[in-house]
Amino acid sequence: MELVQSVTREEIKDAFFDIAEDKAPGPDGYSSGFYKAAWPVIGEEVVKAILEFFTTGRLLKQVNTTILALIPKVRVPSLVSDFRPISCCNVLYKVITKIIVQRLRSMLDKMISPSQNAFVPGRSIGDNILLAQEIFSGYNRQGLPMRCALKVDLRKAYDTVEWDFLSVVLHLFGFSDIFIGWIEECVTTPMFSNEGFSFHWRCKEIGLFQLCFADDLLLFCKADVASVRIFRHGLDEFTKLSGIHANPQKSQLILSRSAQPMREHLLAALQFQEGHLPLRYLGLPLLASRLSISDCQPLLLKIDSRIKGWDSIQLSFAGRLQLIKSVLMSLNVYWAMAFILPKGVIRAVEKRMRHFLWKGNSAVGYPKVAWSDMCRPMEEGGLGIQDILALKKALMSRHIWNVIQSNQSSIWVQWIAHTHLRHKSVWTVDAKGGSWGWRKLLRLRSALLPYIEFKVGNGEIFSIWHDPWHSLGTLIRRFPSGPSRTNIR
Repeated sequence: MELVQSVTREEIKDAFFDIAEDKAPGPDGYSSGFYKAAWPVIGEEVVKAILEFFTTGRLLKQVNTTILALIPKVRVPSLVSDFRPISCCNVLYKVITKIIVQRLRSMLDKMISPSQNAFVPGRSIGDNILLAQEIFSGYNRQGLPMRCALKVDLRKAYDTVEWDFLSVVLHLFGFSDIFIGWIEECVTTPMFSNEGFSFHWRCKEIGLFQLCFADDLLLFCKADVASVRIFRHGLDEFTKLSGIHANPQKSQLILSRSAQPMREHLLAALQFQEGHLPLRYLGLPLLASRLSISDCQPLLLKIDSRIKGWDSIQLSFAGRLQLIKSVLMSLNVYWAMAFILPKGVIRAVEKRMRHFLWKGNSAVGYPKVAWSDMCRPMEEGGLGIQDILALKKALMSRHIWNVIQSNQSSIWVQWIAHTHLRHKSVWTVDAKGGSWGWRKLLRLRSALLPYIEFKVGNGEIFSIWHDPWHSLGTLIRRFPSGPSRTNIR
């Protein structure tokens, strides 16, 4: 079995040299930079030490001794929960866990449901946000089926997992005893019985009832007492097995407008608080309709807060430029990955960046170069600041590209295929139907097309009539009487 095959010296050395040199050292005080610099002298000894662990399955206490650093989450912490624990491990321990993770990584997409996007290579947090946005679309409309969603707050998810529970889960997945003995931590998902369960509107075809990213959990079902009670029972059973508790004070039930007559019955069955749209999910707003400028105020406030936090620092022009590139742009990228930001928001973000670049935190100074010139690459005379409008189109076009490729590892792509396309092509599907976000995405098709080349394959994801492979465009529009769908085989 590949997971437990002999660890090689080259595998160990690669793991050492893959750890960044600026990572905090553990209790022994030695960083990865030390091991890299001294490898000709100590390399053989540390390789033997790590090979001994993978041979015997035993680890010296000195190796896995860890410094627990408490980072305050609020300005004036008063409770233990106000701190975020950070573990500073020895480099030898990091190498051992890195080797285990690298071997496990190739199997994660087969073990973990597509509705869970954390820690799985190739999956994106943006898929969760896009799909949640799709599911909540129309919650404020009366004429649609009754629906509800549960936003579950898992209390201290990674501090209370029972080791016995992890062992049982790994055995159920079929891992060997040797590999289970190596593993120190594993992330899994609860499974619920579907007897008497009614799926959320449009979710039955792909079997979707949850969206999970780490400890952020959304559950979806029809707004009936039987389905909600199944979720409640499943959470209770999961707590008994794993030790992970749902926090009723912070968990919420979100009802569609048509489900309001069931409100009291559902809240009584769950004992959750009632939530309302828009709500925060993974740091972003979930909406029942289009994204407005006011919905983006948290982004602007966060940028203002970061800039204000640099008040006491005497920054040069170069220093402010670097903060714009590395900090302020990263805030914007996260939002632009999940939403097509309104132009007014983009202008507001650029205004803040421009003011900070030229004036810092004072009122003195004025822009000396046009912002569009600043956003050019450095080799073209600019400063390499990313153009937010172009970045927004690029990030959103990636989602369209996943649909074109029929990327089945993306739960959002599966939703789009079953809900909006239904065996149609993304190039010819009507842009008038669907949610606000989907309609906005489809407007990017014309911008993406010039950069796409078509290669005839087995016909599984290619349509001769609907895909724009010909210079004439999509043939179905030029010859409407042609067949509705003909694949190249």
